[in-house]
Amino acid sequence: MPSPFPHSLSADALTARRHGEVTAFLEGRGLDPLWLSELMRERVGDGLLLLTSSPVHGLANATSDLDFIRIQKEAIDGPRISTKIFEGGHHLEVVSFSETELASNLAELERLAGLSADGTVAGFRAWDKQREPRRKQTERIVNGIAMDGTAPYLDALPALARVWCRASLHTAVEQVAHTALAEAAGETRGRVGYAYNVLLHLMDGLLSHQGDVYTTRKWYVLRWTRLMAEGGWHDETLRAVARGLERLRGDVHTFLRPGRAREPLAAPYAELVLETLRATGTARAVTVGVELTGQVKDFLPGASLLMGADGGVVLPGVRAGSELPFTSSPVDLDELTALDAPAAASLLRALRAGAARLRIGYRDEEAAR
Repeated sequence: MPSPFPHSLSADALTARRHGEVTAFLEGRGLDPLWLSELMRERVGDGLLLLTSSPVHGLANATSDLDFIRIQKEAIDGPRISTKIFEGGHHLEVVSFSETELASNLAELERLAGLSADGTVAGFRAWDKQREPRRKQTERIVNGIAMDGTAPYLDALPALARVWCRASLHTAVEQVAHTALAEAAGETRGRVGYAYNVLLHLMDGLLSHQGDVYTTRKWYVLRWTRLMAEGGWHDETLRAVARGLERLRGDVHTFLRPGRAREPLAAPYAELVLETLRATGTARAVTVGVELTGQVKDFLPGASLLMGADGGVVLPGVRAGSELPFTSSPVDLDELTALDAPAAASLLRALRAGAARLRIGYRDEEAAR
């Protein structure tokens, strides 16, 4: 069974690699770990201090901030606000959490990782409304390096990777559905924007599946480029999927040219999403349905109004009391482009206004443990 950690490393080897990245970063800034520990103890109190974010992943540059998370024994109530420290020309930020909160979050990670894909995604998306530390901070803690060079929470990385992978792939499914609908509606530019989103979230899903989990979106492409250069894929199926993604990435911008504006775009992206779901053991097939957040009501001659929980939208050519496509019967991804242009346009308007939402279903899920 392949290593669940990036670059197929062991936990010890990954910790050593990241400690090396952190050491080089701090030395480049003229900072001593002992001095940082004493400064943080003076400003915010005792606790386990973790350096997080770009230095840990070898992505920091000369202007990168120093982001710390501190874990303390004492309980903390309410939402957290980071403490900003300016010392010796350096900008440092630290936010604190309790050991009890963190233990609860790590247990929740394990629980979500053991659910079906849709259950994992539902828990992931509800996380920030219910829990401290929040998703981003929990990821930072799992990946964090302590001032003594250890990675005290790295054991949680396989669960974190599974949850983050599924969340990113779910978003990719949603974005490819929008790509197909935009194409069916005749949107020659909008579909390309959605296609770029598909590629970005597939990158993040595959990176996470490989154990390279990092929440900040601006680093997706750089991390992806590094992985493609270094290799280290867990198996040949994943490598093949990555090559397919690269082929689409190199070509997507050309669909903005007038000569390609009417050429089909969506189908290869839908196929790549399915291949990625299968390669990561997430699912064998996926369906897309639509759930309205309100009712279609009379508005003007020839148009109705759909008022939902998150907004409303005028739907030309849709009669009051009627249903939007796929509200009763979910369809496979490749069936979305079969909609006629007016129906696809109406559905897109409802989705963009928050008056409807996609319901993604997974079939024949594999237990990729």
